[in-house]
This record gives sequence, C-alpha cells and structure tokens, in this order.
Amino acid sequence: MSDDKMRYEFEAWALARFINSDTTRPLERYPEDPDQYRYSMVNMAWVSWQASREALVIELPDHLKYADHGEAFYVVKDCAEAIEAPGLKVNS
Repeated sequence: MSDDKMRYEFEAWALARFINSDTTRPLERYPEDPDQYRYSMVNMAWVSWQASREALVIELPDHLKYADHGEAFYVVKDCAEAIEAPGLKVNS
C-alpha cells in the first residue's frame, strides 16, 4: 500500500474519532515536519497505525507448487491484489 493511501485511510478513521472541544483541526500537521500531526493523540495514533500495517504481512504460496504453473500465477496474482486493496502487505 502506498503511504498516501495509508494516510488517507488513517485520516478518514481519525476524523471520526478526534473531533472534540480540544481541537477543531485534528489533522493539522506541522509545516516544517508534515509527517507529524500537531495534536499529539492523533500523532500517536498515526504512528500506531503505521506500525500495525507494517507488522501485517501475508505469505502467499509459491505458484510453482501447482500443476498448471501459468494459471496458478494468475490466481496468486489476483489473490495478492485483493489482499493489497484494503492496505495489507503480501510477500510472494
């Protein structure tokens, strides 16, 4: 998953949870360090979000274990794309 997609998903999640009386702009970032959110709780959630995505990797079977190598390649490729679509990582 790209960093942009991961941040987009995080910010959609965070907006639903971090609007309160303490801040009206929970997703505001530091201009000098745009990877950091000004609101510390949001920033810690972002760091945790990234770590959770990095830790989650799914191993796919080697397509050479199948009798029909050509078709198995496309099955594994399609599985990998489906797993990566919501932001998970695949090792193949």
